[in-house]
Amino acid sequence: MYMSNNGRVKVVIESCILLIALVVVSCLYTAELSKSRNVLKEENKNGVVHEEKKQSKTVKNALFDKDDYKAEGFKNITVVVDAGHGGKDEGARSNNRRYREKDCNLAMVKKLKQMLDQTDINVIYTRLEDRYITKKRRTVIANMKKADLFISIHCNASDNIHSRASGIETLYAKRKGDNRLMTNRRFAHILLDTVEASSLNKARKCIRREDLFVLRHTDMPAVIVETGYMSNRKDMSYINSQKGQYEIADGIYKGIIKTLKEMSRRKKRG
Repeated sequence: MYMSNNGRVKVVIESCILLIALVVVSCLYTAELSKSRNVLKEENKNGVVHEEKKQSKTVKNALFDKDDYKAEGFKNITVVVDAGHGGKDEGARSNNRRYREKDCNLAMVKKLKQMLDQTDINVIYTRLEDRYITKKRRTVIANMKKADLFISIHCNASDNIHSRASGIETLYAKRKGDNRLMTNRRFAHILLDTVEASSLNKARKCIRREDLFVLRHTDMPAVIVETGYMSNRKDMSYINSQKGQYEIADGIYKGIIKTLKEMSRRKKRG
């Protein structure tokens, strides 16, 4: 069939228009597909975040339930809780030098605070952040506030790299702080027992130490709790874990409550 030049031009133009239309449709489809993928990706991303938050909340509740720490009848009681070391005073370190005692002490004190916040005890903390406080200042705080109990939380360490020392120790002094309601030694034994009962770390011993400043200069029953050995790999792993810190804090909390109840019974007996 014969076609004129004008007819051929018309066919070419129509073909071009059709081609352009196909290109435009293809571009729009590609853009929409890309947008859909981005939305799906964002939804998936958000879904993971929500799941992580949910899991984190579940773990936290598993380790700490505020209803387990309700305690009343102590509104006239003052307890000073001391996170040992801080600031430029780092305390002991783990064998690999990665972990510092001051950080572990503070982490346990913050978890203990969550528990004591559920009670009506008047609790004073020497520090709730990484800052340096002198030993004298710690005792002055306790004595000025006329505290009923003083607890200083620490981690232990051995200078001997071959030492297998592990476990919980409580330290007390006999010459200061004893009163008719509670002795330092009795307070130290209570804490040793309750921390062992609540945690995986085993009780090592209760030690009399007359050379430690905070024990010699506090006017109330006072104990240092050495929660475990940073020089021991197993102890260090436990002390540095959320689970370990909550369980140790739980033991200290129970020791405080048990001590206060014992003091209350003795007071009633006169």
